[in-house]
Amino acid sequence: MSSKGLRCLGLAYKDELGEFSDYYSERHPAHKKLLDPASYSSIESDLVFVGVVGLRDPPRDEVIKAIEDCRGAGIKVMVITGDNKSTAEAICREIKLFADGEDIGGKSFTGKEFIALSPSKQVETLSKPGGKVFSRAEPKHKQEIVRMLKEMGEIVAMTGDGVNDAPALKLADIGIAMGMTGTEVM
Repeated sequence: MSSKGLRCLGLAYKDELGEFSDYYSERHPAHKKLLDPASYSSIESDLVFVGVVGLRDPPRDEVIKAIEDCRGAGIKVMVITGDNKSTAEAICREIKLFADGEDIGGKSFTGKEFIALSPSKQVETLSKPGGKVFSRAEPKHKQEIVRMLKEMGEIVAMTGDGVNDAPALKLADIGIAMGMTGTEVM
């Protein structure tokens, strides 16, 4: 499903809920455990797997034209996303960042894969023409990519729609908060 551009969500349930069996709101006595990362493994154990759901979050209609316009203006387009690698690659093909059948070796990295490259290989990768996609990117990966591009003398414009994008948006020369109001980013 991810190779078709779907975001995959696994579903499970738990037979024995213990102190959560009558959970009703944040006022419940056990609510504090839900906020404590040390409790996660006990809460999320002994689950019964139900299945996987593929969620479609289609690109906006204007994205393909925007990428074409950027290319025509000499702007390099890079996608930095938290999505799974195969999902990100499929979406990038759909929005024509990559052509169908194009070899994207050296153009698609997870955030960890890219950061693990030597600094000279990172610069070489960012310098090559054509689109790039960085998937499973954490905020620190986004910031590092923006920082490197700026050090290379690039003028960096970045869009983002979540609070995890805010540090890189602030670091970019041009930061554009997307979405209905951009309030998650502010």
